[in-house]
Amino acid sequence: MEPDEVIYLIRVVLALLVGFVSGTMPIYWIYSVLIGIGVYALSIPLVTALYSGTGFISRRTAVTSGMAAYAFIWLMTWVLFYNLSV
Repeated sequence: MEPDEVIYLIRVVLALLVGFVSGTMPIYWIYSVLIGIGVYALSIPLVTALYSGTGFISRRTAVTSGMAAYAFIWLMTWVLFYNLSV
């Protein structure tokens, strides 16, 4: 698999997990947003550590690759599980 595809899949799985946690925990919405941003920020060092020695990925690619997919999937799973838990 290409590095961009692996990064995308890592972020999709993280978005699903964080969306589930954000939707099922009884916390204020601002804390859910901060959790989502924090997990995305933690995925950047994970991706750079995964591809640090290969030279296939730049810092900009590590930050921006899969960002929109992460945000969309996280938001949709958050809304879905929030509505199911209410």
